[in-house]
Amino acid sequence: MEVMVEIEKTIGEFHLQTSFTAEAGAIFGLLGESGCGKSMTLKCIAGIETPDKGRILLNGRTLFDSERGINLRPQKRKIGYLFQDYALFPNLTVWENIAIVLKDKKQTQQYIEQFYLSGLEKHNPSMLSGGQKQRCALARMMASKPELVLLDEPFSAVDRNLKWNLELQIMEILEEIKKPVIFVSHDRDEIYHFCHKIGILEQGSMREVGEREEIFAHPKTVAAAKIMGCENLFSIPGSRDSYVGIPSEAVRPALPGEEAQIRGWVEKIFCEKDEMIFVIMTEQGRFWYRTSREQKDVKRVGEEIGFWIDRTKIWYLSM
Repeated sequence: MEVMVEIEKTIGEFHLQTSFTAEAGAIFGLLGESGCGKSMTLKCIAGIETPDKGRILLNGRTLFDSERGINLRPQKRKIGYLFQDYALFPNLTVWENIAIVLKDKKQTQQYIEQFYLSGLEKHNPSMLSGGQKQRCALARMMASKPELVLLDEPFSAVDRNLKWNLELQIMEILEEIKKPVIFVSHDRDEIYHFCHKIGILEQGSMREVGEREEIFAHPKTVAAAKIMGCENLFSIPGSRDSYVGIPSEAVRPALPGEEAQIRGWVEKIFCEKDEMIFVIMTEQGRFWYRTSREQKDVKRVGEEIGFWIDRTKIWYLSM
C-alpha cells in the first residue's frame, strides 16, 4: 500500500512542485516553514484543491492525472484528513460526530474506547480540550476506513504540557492502522518522533527526501540544514550552489597553543535556560556558538575568540 504524489500548482506568485512516495508502515513527514506549501500539498492529495498538472496514485488507483483528465471527487478518494482546526460538527456530541460515519452503536463504542473518549460521549466540541477534540476528529476519520491518512499540524492547538501524552497516544494509534500516513509539521522534533521518512519542502519545492536518521545526521541541502537548526552556513568561494554547514557538535573553542580555523570577536551573547549563545563576528561573517551555561572561562562581549572545527563533521551542501 502506498501513495505516489507528483504535482505542480501555481497560485499567484507561489509555485508548488513536489514529488514523493509514502508507504504503509512508514510514516512520511513533510517538514518545512509556514507558507512553504505543506498544507497545499495535502489539499491537492485530498481533492480539496486541484493541481495544474501531475498525478496522484493511491494503492495503484489514480486519484488525479492531468494528462488523462482524471480528478476524483474528495468523497471518492478514501482519504482521511485531520485538519488543523479538527472540523468537528459543533452541534453534535462526541458520540454523534463519530456515529455519523458508522452503522451501529457497537462500532461507535469501539472507537470511543480506542481513542480514549469514554465519559465524553455526550459532550459537544465546545466542551472539549484541544487534545480531546483531536482524538474525536481522529476517531471519526478512522471510522470512515480511509486508505490514506493526512495529518496537518496535528499538535498546533494542543497545550505544551499535554503534548507529550497526546503524542504517545497518537503514536500508538498510527502504529496500529498499517496504512500510508503523511504527517505535516514545521516542528522538527514532532517529525523526528513520528516519521520514518522525510521530505524537506521550501518555497513550494521539495529540496530533499530521505530516511529520517540520514537527513537529521547528514543533510545534503541548505534547506535541510537550516531546518535541522544549523546556523553556520557558508558559501564555498568560486561556487554558486555549494555550501558548507558547521553543526554545533563540530565546534569547540580552540585550546591554548592550538590553531584556530575560525577566529573573531564576541558581538553578542544570548542566555537561554540551559545554554548561552555567542554571536561571533568573523571575516566570513557571523558565526554562532552554543555552550552550556555552566562552562567556565566564558568570553565577554568584545573579546577575541578562536574555534577548532572537526572537519569530519562538516556538512557539504547544495542548494
